[in-house]
Amino acid sequence: MDEVERASAALAPFWNAAALPPERRSYAEFQARRYPSIVRFLAASLPRSGTRTLDLGGGIGSLAVALHAAYGGAYDVADFLPVPDGVRVAQVAAGVAQSYRCDLTARPALDALRRDYDLILFVEVLEHLLVNPLLLFREIRDHLAPGGRLFLTTPNVARLGNRYRLLLGRSIQERGRYPRDGQGVYGHVVEYTRGELDRLLAVERFRPLHRTVVQQMPTRNVGRVKRFGVAVLNRPLWRRWELGDDILALYERSETPLGTGETAAMV
Repeated sequence: MDEVERASAALAPFWNAAALPPERRSYAEFQARRYPSIVRFLAASLPRSGTRTLDLGGGIGSLAVALHAAYGGAYDVADFLPVPDGVRVAQVAAGVAQSYRCDLTARPALDALRRDYDLILFVEVLEHLLVNPLLLFREIRDHLAPGGRLFLTTPNVARLGNRYRLLLGRSIQERGRYPRDGQGVYGHVVEYTRGELDRLLAVERFRPLHRTVVQQMPTRNVGRVKRFGVAVLNRPLWRRWELGDDILALYERSETPLGTGETAAMV
C-alpha cells in the first residue's frame, strides 16, 4: 500500500459514516491523493492543539478530518454546497466544529465566518472561481488572526503538459470549464504560475513563506510508467523548472505593505 492508498484508507471510516453517494465518494478519494504531499509541505506549520483552522471550499472536509486525526487543533469547514445531516453528524464525530455554507463568487463571501483563524486551507478551489482574486484574498486576510497563515494549492498553468500542448498549437483551456444550464460547477476557468500568485497575494499584504511546484499522481491507481514520470518531475533538478501540475504555497498575513525588495524578488 503506497502513501496515496494509505491516505484514502485512513479517511474511509469518515466517508463510510457520512454515507457518501458513489460519485461523491469517488471525488473524495480523487482529492485525497494530494494529501501526502500537503502534509509533507506543511510539516513545520501543521495545525496543533489550540490552533483554529478553516478549510475554505473544503467540500465535506476530508482534509480537515485527516489533519485533525493526525495533529489535533480545531477545524471549521466552509463550502458552496449545503451539508446533508448525515455528513454533518460524521463531521462532528471526526472533529469538525462548524460547517458553513458560503458562495465565494459573492461579495462579501465570508461574513458568516469568524475572523481569528490561525490557518486557512484553500486547496484546489481558486481555479474554479470567476472572481477577482484580489478581492477574495482581501477577505481571506481579514479572517486571519494577526500572523495567521494561508495555505493555497492550485494547478500550475506552466506544467509540462500545457507547454507541450502550446508547442503543438493546441489550447490549454478545459473544454468544459463553463457549465451549461443544469450542469455542475465550473471547471478550471483560470490557472496561475507560482510567481503570479506571489505577486497577487503581495498586493493584499501576504508574505510568502514557502512555495513549490509538485507533480501529483494523476489518479489513485496508475501504472509503472506514470509513477516513474511523477517521480522524475519531483526530483530536485526538475522541480527547479516548475514543470509539475500543482502549486503548493504558504503565506503569512503581513501587518504592513511588503517592501519593494520583497516584491521585486517575486518572479
